[in-house]
Amino acid sequence: MVSDTTAPPGAQPAERAPAGVVGLQHGSGAVAVPVILLLIAAVLRFYALGYPERIYFDETYYAPQGREMITRGVEEGFAVHPPVGKWLIGGGIALFGYDCSDPAVPAPFGGCFGFRAASAAAGSVLVVLTYLIGLRLFRRRGVAALAAFLVAIDGLAFTMSRIAMLDIFLAMFVALGVWLLLKDRDVLWSNLPAGADVQRPLPRRSHRWRWVAGLAFGLAFATKWSAVWVIGGAGLFVLISEALWRRRLAGAATREWSRGVGSALLTMAVVPLVVYVLSYAGWFANFSDTRLGLEQCPNGECNLSVPDIAGEWLGEQREIQRFHLNLQAKHPYRSLPVTWAVLWRPVAYYYESCSDEKLAEGKCVTRQGNVEEILGIGNPAIWWLALPSIPVLLWFGVRHRDWRALTIVGFYAVQYLPWLAVPRPNFLFYLTPAVPFIALTLTYALWRVSAHPFVRWLPAAVAALCVAAFVFWYPVWSGIEMPMDAWKLRMWFDTWI
Repeated sequence: MVSDTTAPPGAQPAERAPAGVVGLQHGSGAVAVPVILLLIAAVLRFYALGYPERIYFDETYYAPQGREMITRGVEEGFAVHPPVGKWLIGGGIALFGYDCSDPAVPAPFGGCFGFRAASAAAGSVLVVLTYLIGLRLFRRRGVAALAAFLVAIDGLAFTMSRIAMLDIFLAMFVALGVWLLLKDRDVLWSNLPAGADVQRPLPRRSHRWRWVAGLAFGLAFATKWSAVWVIGGAGLFVLISEALWRRRLAGAATREWSRGVGSALLTMAVVPLVVYVLSYAGWFANFSDTRLGLEQCPNGECNLSVPDIAGEWLGEQREIQRFHLNLQAKHPYRSLPVTWAVLWRPVAYYYESCSDEKLAEGKCVTRQGNVEEILGIGNPAIWWLALPSIPVLLWFGVRHRDWRALTIVGFYAVQYLPWLAVPRPNFLFYLTPAVPFIALTLTYALWRVSAHPFVRWLPAAVAALCVAAFVFWYPVWSGIEMPMDAWKLRMWFDTWI
């Protein structure tokens, strides 16, 4: 059995687990490490953020909708996703402007910086949240920092942080919710008396972090509906934590089970649902400007009652559901979810070259023979090495009862496996919220394997390989102009084109 200062529930060391985090919250590293990680992530994401100086890929939908949120309080047409992510995009527009060609906007805020700023900020925060999750799991700054650094240099997390789309906000809120759940777990397991006692009354514990986690998951749900799967996984995490805590304290996992179930339902179901409804406050307040309101409220005068408007909102939710269930659009970059983990079919968000026709019309963005591309694909070194790491986590999770390994795999699985059963067109970037857990998977395996003296160099070698991969593919993640031959050198498979 591997010695473990944060052993699974039922072992004596579990009582000391929270102390490991408390100890890491002091000293110069407590502030320096996350600040350095934040700076690395922010520099990578904000540098030349305004380029390309035009709306590209799905910014076509979300940049205008973000502007509509701050000017009208609601989207002008039918919106297939909830409003939180678009409010955040709108916040960036309010601060830095919308017009990509406005010469009055000074550098470095020129170009299309405004409607991408919130995405870059969310992507930078995601790196720090990954560090905080790793700190709760590993109790080691170096191991947690490695996981966060891998997210900072992952291609999918990087490209989704530099485009006005919703998935990076979903990833941020999911990571925030998981970190808060881990804080709640540490509070639950702190200062336990030795040994189980069936006569011992269960103590009343504050679950304030669990309630805040429910708020974070609610914001995720109010960004994209796909958050429902991770919310289900979070509810399962709470139930299992409660059951193991009861078994450790009282010898029976079902002791006062209604309290645990009630807490899980309130924090992981009711709170997210309430947050979701409240996220539509702008829709209710500006109903006359909505798609339905423009049809039913001539000249902006509405005689509908509050129940009538609520009924219209429920009808709008059913329309959104039908849209997602029945979407059959053909797209050259759609892919089967079973291929996502191996990066079989990435998404080209942006591509420019100079054909003779474009040259004659004066529309060339690049020189002839050169290419610019932004390819939404994960860092191959991280993703491909994470695959053989999964059995390592399953081994330690099942054989050695390491709750951390099962937690990482579990939150990775609930964000990936449900897509296998979704028949609608799917795209690799739907896996953006799982990137922190892909990085944590690889980091956990490196941490365990490097415990052997002969391979202590392995984490540093893998980190160097991942950095080299980031540098190599950086031009096709950031839209840097390059010769066609250099671009082809980075297209390792025909499916990447």
